[in-house]
Amino acid sequence: MNAIQLLREAGPEAPALSTDTRNAARAALMAEIDAAARPHRVRLPSRKVRRRVAIGGVAVAASWAAAVVIAAPDGPRTPADSVRLVAFAPPTFPLSLDPLPAGWDVSFSADPGGVLHAAYGDDASDDGLYVRVSPEEPGQYEVTDTIDVTVAGEDAELVEGAQDGLHLVWERQDDQWVQLAGYGSWDDADRLVDAAEHLVGRPQAVPLQISVAPEGWSVEGYKDDRILSLANPDFEAQSLSLHVPLPDEVLPADQVRGSIAGPIGPQLDVTVNDRPAQLVRVEGDLLVDGHFLEGWYLQAQFADGTTFVVQAPGAFTQEQVLQLAASATWNP
Repeated sequence: MNAIQLLREAGPEAPALSTDTRNAARAALMAEIDAAARPHRVRLPSRKVRRRVAIGGVAVAASWAAAVVIAAPDGPRTPADSVRLVAFAPPTFPLSLDPLPAGWDVSFSADPGGVLHAAYGDDASDDGLYVRVSPEEPGQYEVTDTIDVTVAGEDAELVEGAQDGLHLVWERQDDQWVQLAGYGSWDDADRLVDAAEHLVGRPQAVPLQISVAPEGWSVEGYKDDRILSLANPDFEAQSLSLHVPLPDEVLPADQVRGSIAGPIGPQLDVTVNDRPAQLVRVEGDLLVDGHFLEGWYLQAQFADGTTFVVQAPGAFTQEQVLQLAASATWNP
């Protein structure tokens, strides 16, 4: 079941969605994601548990991606009825931790509004770091104490919050605010300042990428290294998403059309990366001028056999959906 179908079937009494209902659903999902993205000073039992929490967030992220699709259009602009695919620069997280502690890895997410997240840690301990980068100073819960410090010569604050624990906050450069929190032995003021001194301006590409995209479209967000969403800036409710489902979420190849919401065309057996793929024309949940816009649902595989899904608007041709899918890569 995809996120749109889940919303259709699990929504309260599933009434016909009005503009207000759509906007309310989108606002609620965005609020949930924003709350989930806030770091909390919790002593989690292990990095594996933190990973399970992050993986569980994929369902929320998928709902968020769907919310972008179902949102009512803002203003007088209209969705594109065709696109031109051009070379696309991969999204990146702007900072790197150098050196990276032995055994640590990193996972990235981004929210609308240019708020970026990186979670560092390993499987062998509770130790880890959370880095949040935003264009504006991050808001805090109730602050119980602050200590003025410096990071690389810049003024910074160690902030103790009643609900969200200890954080180091500073403006690293104009319009780049960094918020740093630690787990395990890194939940310590001195270690946070030391870690901040080792954040360098070396961008890191996020694991899920495409190398072509509609001209003018930009990244709206990505989540848990498994979901990437782009939107049309002239009509932000029109978006496309790339999603790597968990193994138990992969649809059987002969049941794709019967398992997704709103199929209006036959299941087309196509090829991506020299592997079988399934493409279906669908009716979307975006109502414009009295009718629902159409779209595409593609289940395909990377060269290593890992399944991924592309959901694209009907402005794409069939060939363009396949071209975008062929440009996708995933390096977790």
